[in-house]
Amino acid sequence: MVACFRKKVLPLTRASAVWTLTGLAMLWVAQPAQADDWGLSLALSTDYVVRGLTRSMGQGSQSLDLAWRRDTGWGVDLGVVALHRDAEGRVLQTSARLGRTWQWDQDWSGELGYAHAAYPGSEQRSNFNYDELAGHLIWQGRWVLSGSWFPKISRRDAQNNLISAPAFSASLGLRQNLPLSLALDAGLGLYAHRTAEPRSYVFGSIDLSWSQGPWQCHLSHIASNAEAQGLAQAGRAGRRWLATLQLGF
Repeated sequence: MVACFRKKVLPLTRASAVWTLTGLAMLWVAQPAQADDWGLSLALSTDYVVRGLTRSMGQGSQSLDLAWRRDTGWGVDLGVVALHRDAEGRVLQTSARLGRTWQWDQDWSGELGYAHAAYPGSEQRSNFNYDELAGHLIWQGRWVLSGSWFPKISRRDAQNNLISAPAFSASLGLRQNLPLSLALDAGLGLYAHRTAEPRSYVFGSIDLSWSQGPWQCHLSHIASNAEAQGLAQAGRAGRRWLATLQLGF
């Protein structure tokens, strides 16, 4: 018999995650002025919703995103989100993304990127870490057609069963600029989980935002029928409002 030893995972609390985000932000602000191809944003939100499902159990979240862009179109994004602890003990989500953008003419542009998301500190992180290949086709900066492919992604269904399979998501979004530095965004999408018996759900959102200098405020209404389709636990889908305050550097 071979003895197996498991590394002890230090507990990661919500408070420590918030302090981590704050410390990283303070270190960034303290750095000398950088070139225009660097950017940092901090956001506070009453919820954290992705494709119509909450990942913070309907609680507040804090996020930090660092972006680097080259004039050749290449870019790298690093993100950290502090979440409310859920059934799997996930309190922190990290992500890294490599992408490339193109501007074909005055009207058409596109983007293609690969991302990896992980949940450090969660004992079941190996089940929920995932990869995503995503593309966007943009017309006149207003219409956005998006698609994502996940080679393997896991979630709890309505009966709390863990399902792991490839998945696909597609959405269409529209942005309308308004007076007084306001903008209105609306979107509709489909998520399909390619299990033995493929299941899917529809999600949609409408967002009113205001921008002034480095500040942005968002008021969003998001809905999905994932729970009715058996692809989400109670409380993670349905209709919800959320507000977000974002600061960019």
